[in-house]
This record gives sequence, C-alpha cells and structure tokens, in this order.
Amino acid sequence: MKRRSFPFFLLLTALAAAAFAADLPPAWRSWRYSRSLASPHPDILNYVIIDRDAFAHSGNRLADLRIIDDLGNEQPFELRSRLAPPPQPVSIPATLRENSFVPGQFTQVVVDLGPRASFHNSLRVQTPESDFINWVEIAASDDAHLWRIVKLRAPISRFRKENLEGSQTIRYSENNARYLRLRIQEPSEQFSVTGVEAFASQGVEKEEPTPAPLIALLPPDPASAPSQTQWTVDLQSAAIPVAELNFETDQREFYRAVRILTSSDSNQWQPAGGGEIYRYSVAGRTEESLRVSFYELGGSRFWRVEILNGNDVPLSSLRMSLAMSRRFALFQPRENRSYRLIYGNARAAAPQYDFSRTLRIQPNELLSRLDLGPEETTANYADPHPFTERHPNLLWIALGLAIVLLGYAALRAMRAPDSAAQ
Repeated sequence: MKRRSFPFFLLLTALAAAAFAADLPPAWRSWRYSRSLASPHPDILNYVIIDRDAFAHSGNRLADLRIIDDLGNEQPFELRSRLAPPPQPVSIPATLRENSFVPGQFTQVVVDLGPRASFHNSLRVQTPESDFINWVEIAASDDAHLWRIVKLRAPISRFRKENLEGSQTIRYSENNARYLRLRIQEPSEQFSVTGVEAFASQGVEKEEPTPAPLIALLPPDPASAPSQTQWTVDLQSAAIPVAELNFETDQREFYRAVRILTSSDSNQWQPAGGGEIYRYSVAGRTEESLRVSFYELGGSRFWRVEILNGNDVPLSSLRMSLAMSRRFALFQPRENRSYRLIYGNARAAAPQYDFSRTLRIQPNELLSRLDLGPEETTANYADPHPFTERHPNLLWIALGLAIVLLGYAALRAMRAPDSAAQ
C-alpha cells in the first residue's frame, strides 16, 4: 500500500509545483520568480509593497526588480522607501541666556528663540558629556518670568563606553513661546551644556504604513549573562533590511541601552548601532519607548541584540520582535494591460527610467495599492550565467584530464628510444 501511495505523492508534489510556476516571455526567462499584480487602475498612480520573499529571492538587493505587462513590455517604475518624502526638521535660531547650577538640585539652562518664534515641539541638548542618563524638565515662557511646564520629565542619554550615541532629543507640547527653560536633574555637579537646538513643529505627514513584521516575539537566549539580556537571530538571508526592534516587558520603570551587532557567519560580530528603551511614570501618566528604530540595516544574515542591564536585574517577562523596511514600487499602468513583478536575476543591473526623475507625488494625491499574487517560479527559466559558471566542476575535470594527458605524453617521451643513439 505504501509503495502505491508514493507515486501518487510524487504526482501531487509535481502538480503543486506546476500550480505555482509560470512561463515568462522569452526576453524575461532569466528571471527566476514572478508575482501577478491584481487589478491595476490606469487612471491613478499604483504601487505595490515589496515583501520578504522578494527581498530574499532577489539576485542583487532588488536591482533585478522589474514590472512587465502581458505582452512582455517593460513598465517603468520607481522604487522608494516612502510614498512621500518626510518633512525635514527646521532649526530655530536659539541663544543661551542662562547656564547655571543649583547645588544638590539641577543644572538650569534658559534658551531665547527670538521675539517671533514659530511653533516648536522638540529640542536637542548639545553636550560634550560622554556617558550619562539624566532626566530633564522643560518649561516655556513668553517673558522669562511666568513659566508653564511643557514636559515634566524626559530622559537624555549617551553611552560612548558601549559605542552607543543614545539620544539627546526631547519632544514636548507644541507652543510658540519665546523662551525655553531646561532643568537637568544632576544634583552632584553641573551638567555641561554647550547649546540647545530647537526645531519648528512639522506639518501633518502623509500616513505611511508601519514597518512590516519580520519575526514575532522571541524570548531572550537562555544563556544570557545577568549584565546583559541577549537575542541571537538567524534571518536565513542577508538581503532582509531590518528597520525596527520592538520590545515587550511588564517591568514598571526602567531605562536601558540597546546594542546591535551583526554577522555573516555567526562567528565574527560587528557593531551596528543601537538605541534605548524606557518606561516611567510622571504625574500619573506613563511615558515609554519600547522601540528601537533605524534607517535600515541589511547585508547580514545573523543578528545579535543586547540590552545592557549594568547592575540592575534583567527586565521581567521580556520579549523582542523584528520588523523590516518597506519598499514601494510605484508605476502608472496602461489601459487594458495586466502586469507581473519579476525578480531573481543576479546578473541584472538596476534599471534607469525617466519616470524616476519626473515622478512627483502631491500631498493629497490618490494612490492605489495593488496586492501581490503568490510567488511563482519561472517554468521556462533560462539561467543567465555563462556555461562555465553554471558547471564549474567541468573546468576542474578538464584541467585534470589535461594534466593526465601531459603526464602520459611525458612518460611516453621518456620511454621512447633515442633515435640519435641508433
């Protein structure tokens, strides 16, 4: 009975593979994978979100990505990390009016943003201090006499001993007051402040999808040392661009530095940045940041994430998840055409289109998101690599045969009688 069922299993496997295989036009047979794009809208700008499979199976970090129509024509597109560029922070000229120290309490800094200050909601403390965690209170005033608190308690930090820059930026309630007062809670000595950079409030950004979930919540490695909580993650591919770490814990109050290392072989590790996570209560309200975001990090298959505990006990019920960067492929479909996204050709160079230079997305422009169909292997796939690259063993076989033939010829020459001697 088992022998009869085995051919049937093979048949089912072959049918399943055929169900997820598709022929591509002759010009595109060297692309190993393709996905259908559902229901394009030719009257507006369309986009698709590139998923993990496309990143992992791309031959050269999405340089081989193409969009083709049902006639085999290449469709110009633009690949972006955001649908619209983020607003750039605008710095407001700031003058230090006071930089004093109240022994046993705090360092006080007063900043003048000018008589016609625009609305602002964040600042950056400039300091030469290298290793610190300090709490800061921020107040605003129109006349430098009557103050109202706009941020009761917020942390600033730096961990240069651990090669981590920390964060010296604080967000507070939006206002257009001329003066800002910072009280840095360091009772033992004056905290060195060389300047304060304030930033104008930004307009409402076009809503962007959050980073795509990559790996669900993971417990720490069981062998983590008490001084640091550690995770080691294998992404199975070096092409996945990680953009965000998210943590969960039921610890009530904490502030911990996070260090990131990457590796291509899980043996040699290189620093790749980091950040900080915290949770604290102020005036009956919980302030927290359990996310470490970065532009994106890619090119490494293995990741190590460490929370530096110092002399504190590890955070309780701690879990971590990873999220990957988004990539948006934007294009303008033609009437009565269907489209496929293709990738998986390591020899393809990144395309260059006029569309990339002329595309301008208006703030309220309507966009249509298209869903990607299941990944299909190319049934009529033709490997683009040269014959010698596709069959590297043949070169060694040929070299071995040549050595044998040369040795045989030399041996015959040594055994042949010397005609001159006769």
